[in-house]
Amino acid sequence: MFFIRSSKKRRELPDRELISRYRISGDTGFVGELFERYAHLIYGVCKKYLKEEEEARDACMELFEYLVKELVKYEVQNFKGWLARATSNFCLMRIRKKRSMEVKEEGFKNTEAQDVELGDVMHLQSESEVRELEIQRLEAAILKLKAEQKTCVELFFLEGKSYQEVAEHTGFTYKQVKSYIQNGKRNLKVALSAHK
Repeated sequence: MFFIRSSKKRRELPDRELISRYRISGDTGFVGELFERYAHLIYGVCKKYLKEEEEARDACMELFEYLVKELVKYEVQNFKGWLARATSNFCLMRIRKKRSMEVKEEGFKNTEAQDVELGDVMHLQSESEVRELEIQRLEAAILKLKAEQKTCVELFFLEGKSYQEVAEHTGFTYKQVKSYIQNGKRNLKVALSAHK
């Protein structure tokens, strides 16, 4: 969809092997193969969040550069799950940035128009504003978790690792990981419901 066809050899490699070879060699062709393999998923998520076709296509192209940087930082076990979350987060950051620019432009216009009353500026929040606020609350709530819960929750939900993979990564037992994730989820739920 987006890239020149890769070699047959690369197409036959599993996701984890492509990631491993990319991390060792720095050859972005391996990321290109992954990107091509999941282009339909990436585009679908971008279209869902960004709505407009042209903006979704632009985001897909930017996402390739984002993946090139991010795959070096993280040990990704379940690439498809990680990619879906990374794409969602990428789109939400894009929405947040766009909204921030709109707010700045709106603020500039309002500064010029001295006759605008504060009550006239208030308006209902758009879907993207609500989503942005929820993300900010979630990020703040995650930061307030105990260190063990925060680590396990981030690895499990944001990086898509299984309980066993989180245990191997952190050195906690399987039982501890399960407990930290469950307690972390409960604490997040309590923290987020307090904001409603």
